[in-house]
Amino acid sequence: MAEFQHSVSDFADRQAAFIKGVAETIERRRTEAERRGELFTAVTPEQLQRKLKRANSPMIVYQGWSGGAPVGGNVSYSVGISNPDPIDYTWLFVHLFVGPANLAPDVSEAVTAVDERFVRLTQPEFAGLTVKAGTTEQLDFTIPVPAVETTNYLGNSFLFQSTWHDPATYLDRSLFVFNVT
Repeated sequence: MAEFQHSVSDFADRQAAFIKGVAETIERRRTEAERRGELFTAVTPEQLQRKLKRANSPMIVYQGWSGGAPVGGNVSYSVGISNPDPIDYTWLFVHLFVGPANLAPDVSEAVTAVDERFVRLTQPEFAGLTVKAGTTEQLDFTIPVPAVETTNYLGNSFLFQSTWHDPATYLDRSLFVFNVT
């Protein structure tokens, strides 16, 4: 019984340290994004606790972007990926595209909800991102703006883990809104 209590205590301590670390990272990244005049969203402590209860990790915990650009310009986008688990995760990728994907609850439907006028981007290069236990990593994208209407567009980032010879494991996704001026 004492061993079980010790394990539960270690788990609770590790989760508390992780939540504190993510909150500190989010606030640092928020300050940096605001200093650059970018938009920024992040999970709240309550959302982070809900995410920790689900089966899939790592997870997206924040994102920042330039808000918009004119036709021919670029939208910058950054996404923060956290690993709450006591093991490292390898072979992680973020697939970024424009379209109403976040409206589709099913992942297979979501990844087909693409505005074909925009490029689809995936990072990082082979063999993917490694996120060490209890840490947060960031990926940065540049989205070229094609000749499209002046309006708002929905950007989507999908986090997945490659298994190379079988279907990838879907982990998380996020939505951001940018405008073309």
